[in-house]
Amino acid sequence: MPLPKKVLISEVSPRDGWQNHPLIIPTETKIKYIKKMVDCGAKKMEITSFVNPKYVPQMSDAKEVFQGVKDYLYENNVIPFALTLNKKGVENARNAGFRHVEFVLSASEEHNLRNSRRTIQESLEAFKELALEAKDLHIMLAMPCIFGSPFGDNVSLDRIKWLIDEAVSVGVAEFGVADTAGISTPEHTRAVLSAIKSYADINKVSLHMHDTYGMGIANCYVALEEGITMMDASLAGMGGCPFVPGAKGNIATEDLIYMLHKMNIETGYNLDKLNQTAFEMTKEIQATIVSCQGAICKH
Repeated sequence: MPLPKKVLISEVSPRDGWQNHPLIIPTETKIKYIKKMVDCGAKKMEITSFVNPKYVPQMSDAKEVFQGVKDYLYENNVIPFALTLNKKGVENARNAGFRHVEFVLSASEEHNLRNSRRTIQESLEAFKELALEAKDLHIMLAMPCIFGSPFGDNVSLDRIKWLIDEAVSVGVAEFGVADTAGISTPEHTRAVLSAIKSYADINKVSLHMHDTYGMGIANCYVALEEGITMMDASLAGMGGCPFVPGAKGNIATEDLIYMLHKMNIETGYNLDKLNQTAFEMTKEIQATIVSCQGAICKH
């Protein structure tokens, strides 16, 4: 299959990138850097998550952050998403003004219990009910641990198909598939994506790869070969999951953009601006750039 000519990169640093950061980032700082990410070329972004601040305190200002960036996002034709885990989260996102939400349902039973304190079946029932009720929202089913569980429980291809089929049955057409622990290899990534595209529209599937073992970019290349045209990435490679010990951040936006541009794949991003913004952001919030671009570029 020929490689795509254009890829839509969703910038997830404001949610996945910042959620694990040990220092609370001021709301005004978040607003400033979300706008800078837009200036770098982002057209789709994970802005925040509506979750229990007891477990993810960094996201306690979700509504305030969105109010501070909403007009700028829409002026620049950016699609903003909010992450949710349950009905309350969806309602809070809607009340804050979001029209695009991600509902998280892990393909790993153990991870789903730790992440949302529900079984997969319980989360699925809640998701289907929401999807039928919330016709005013664009809902994406985000599925962590599609490529394997860090807790040792089996994630079968049959389970993945079951979850996607159930979502389609209530009108959901967009899916996010994630390697939350960063444990997949290119061969395994190909096998999973090949199976998914046999029963789902691959153009409606976005890839979310963590880079715990340095396989993220290689997995993304395989995904391009399998027809994926939507990918998540995090500025400066920040991130991790609070409920997966040792998980590293998403692939760095600037590394992914470098690879795509070198292969003449259009993204709409400005790589120089990305590198500069990554440098400024990590310096201000006392974080570390974990990207190859950050290691070699002069600022």
